[in-house]
Amino acid sequence: MKNYLDIQVPKGSAFKIQTDKSFVKLHQLLCVVGRRGSGKTVLIVNFLRMMKDQGCLDKLILITPTYQSNKANFKGLPVDEDNIIDPNDPTAVQQIRDIVDGERDMLDAYYDQLERYNELMKQIKSRRPIEEIDEDLLEEFGEKMEKPKHYLDGRKPVICCFVDDALGTKIYGNKSGLSNLVILHRHLGVSKALESALGITMIFATQSYKSNVYGISPTIRNNCTSLAVFQTKSDKELQGIAEEVAGFCTKEEFMDVYEQAMTACGCGCKPEHNVLFIDTSPHEGNSHFRKNMNCMIYPRVGSQEKKID
Repeated sequence: MKNYLDIQVPKGSAFKIQTDKSFVKLHQLLCVVGRRGSGKTVLIVNFLRMMKDQGCLDKLILITPTYQSNKANFKGLPVDEDNIIDPNDPTAVQQIRDIVDGERDMLDAYYDQLERYNELMKQIKSRRPIEEIDEDLLEEFGEKMEKPKHYLDGRKPVICCFVDDALGTKIYGNKSGLSNLVILHRHLGVSKALESALGITMIFATQSYKSNVYGISPTIRNNCTSLAVFQTKSDKELQGIAEEVAGFCTKEEFMDVYEQAMTACGCGCKPEHNVLFIDTSPHEGNSHFRKNMNCMIYPRVGSQEKKID
């Protein structure tokens, strides 16, 4: 017998986008931390490619001042130069919201038109006299009677925003609105037609995990669903990261998996470009920790890597 005081857990998941079990869940809030030249952009571009290969990336927004010099890195990814935003633009966050809302509006308009089109087809097929058919519908769809179209056939677009080379810029300022955007990233662009939000994946690349001014804020760090850490010689930075992932592993466990990830293992990996990828909510059966995305590792001394096929 159920007690009315029992906590009722809602059905469904915070991660609405279907992804392969070997990948991560979406939408993501991913922070990638590494010194200059460590391979942050390479990792993120490959992460975006993995999303695209699964049909999970339809629109890419770039917040960066260096797109023109890095343009080749994004070849083959769905980035439109209209969606490249200067991180010092005070309207940058609002532009992100506008892009998501624009996709939402396009989707809702499609379903609204589709409903009216179906009503017109219903009236035509009823064999009622032409003068009894809704004139507004006839005028809207014209002589060709073309069915409404949407570039994804009515599917919600998967949108990602990548903030790169922006440390010290205004987008990380207290008044930019970025923190609120991060908190609400899964709830942006609520569609009336689908009665759900489009949401957005956010990716941040930074040379410093903690920065006193215009850096990755505690709000962003505390809401991360994934964190990628490249090799660092700063014990203070490692200890700071270990403290913030303490929700599901001890400092000792973190340092152990970090050491595993940074060790050359004979597969051709180079420690200076290795990365520890931390997934706070992995697919069932997967580890919270990966070395270079394709090897699961576990916080046990002497643990073996599990190659992902």
